[in-house]
Amino acid sequence: MPALIGLTLPVVFLPSAADTYILPRTSILLAGACVGVGLALLVPAPARLGRLRLPLAAAAIAALLAFAFSVAWPLSLAGSYTRYESLPVRLAYLGLMAAAVWLLRTRIQRDAVGAAFVFGTSVASLEALQQAFAHVAFRPDGNLGNANLLAALIAMAIPLALDRARRMTLFVGPWAAAVVVMAAALVTTTSRSGALGAIAGGLALVAFAVPRRWSAAALAASVAAVAAAGIFILVSPLRALNADAASLRLDLWRDGLRLMAARPLTGWGEETTGLTFGRFLTRDYAGLVTFDRIHSGPLDIAVTQGVVGLAALAWVLLVVFRAAWTARAAPGVAGLAAALVGYSVWVSFNFDWAPVTGVFWLLAGTLWSAAGAAGSAPGRVAARRPAAAAAAIVVALLAVPLAVLPLLADTWYLSGRAGLAARVDPLQAQYHWALGTLPELQRAADLGETDPGMYVQLGDAYLKAGDAAAARRAYERALEIDPYYSPASQHLAAL
Repeated sequence: MPALIGLTLPVVFLPSAADTYILPRTSILLAGACVGVGLALLVPAPARLGRLRLPLAAAAIAALLAFAFSVAWPLSLAGSYTRYESLPVRLAYLGLMAAAVWLLRTRIQRDAVGAAFVFGTSVASLEALQQAFAHVAFRPDGNLGNANLLAALIAMAIPLALDRARRMTLFVGPWAAAVVVMAAALVTTTSRSGALGAIAGGLALVAFAVPRRWSAAALAASVAAVAAAGIFILVSPLRALNADAASLRLDLWRDGLRLMAARPLTGWGEETTGLTFGRFLTRDYAGLVTFDRIHSGPLDIAVTQGVVGLAALAWVLLVVFRAAWTARAAPGVAGLAAALVGYSVWVSFNFDWAPVTGVFWLLAGTLWSAAGAAGSAPGRVAARRPAAAAAAIVVALLAVPLAVLPLLADTWYLSGRAGLAARVDPLQAQYHWALGTLPELQRAADLGETDPGMYVQLGDAYLKAGDAAAARRAYERALEIDPYYSPASQHLAAL
């Protein structure tokens, strides 16, 4: 089961859905977590979480607290369209990690997870190379919908492939070939954060793989090398690559710190950055583009879940990396730990997104299992545990409302049946917006739509209905979300 998830997240997309790339992979994550936890309830003598139990529980409680104090609970529950970093997704990350610990018991099973993920990422990389040779009008993304997502997968997959290749097994040739393919695809994505993550992952592999007497020196040298690479990006022409200047990120992070300081303890709630960031922006960053993320994973977590959520997740990772460093000589540990380092560097300049963050937590659970930190639970037979079987069925059935129905709704949305989509997925504001009537537009606003364009359309609808006061409130709400959104300013001035 974990290997199947590792294989499908890099390659599966759904042309019959309006959100072809992100929603299908988010559904795989949610369904995989539900089914994985359900299977863990059924298997006899599952591995125990050990020292990971309390940090995971703390992270789950922190996510629930952020949801409880969210400024827009429907948005925190359903997630904004094409983003979906909602409460269920945040819990699914933790569930996927726990399921990997519970289900992976042997080295063959753990190796299968890494092999499946590297194979899937290599397929996506080949697609990106084909796109590059076809001279597509967008940055090659390997059918992930975003070039940076493919770069993040590669940053995790390259250290895994290098670790397997250095073992000099029968398949050393294919592992080496996968590294070449993925490195070439990484170049086509022109992702600076992905390249920095891949470098960091490769150097971390060296630090974990060298003899113990050299580990500390190798680790220090690796940190220095990554810092030097980052400085080179800042001072070279690469700083303006893809029209994304480094200074823009620095200003964005400064504004993000102001947003975090306004509600530091439990944050604003999952997925609410798009609703709240506007009042803290100090400049017009990208014309008509509205920022709904701060583009730094730790800062984004601090904003949505507060310092409580950030501290809980940091506790989880600290426990995992400490166990990995202690057991770094164990088979597979070096490659898995290096893969997590690659993602951690990448996400420092980006934000969590299910297609890659799901892989990160899956590999984290696999690493915990490989490090030998999971103890064995007393044996049990599922057939003699009716309560466990019932709980497994209930948890697995959660995949239907969380993963299946949103995909069905989005398929109907693409075919022009927005009314059916809104019935099947009633908390997704996008579908109510698509219906276009005044009541449905207001419903989208009540659900927490983060696009200021919707509020301009809502204001126009109120103006047409003769309610100038409500129209004014809608235009002003658009400017609260993005104070530099010129259509809203123009409509308000005309009113």
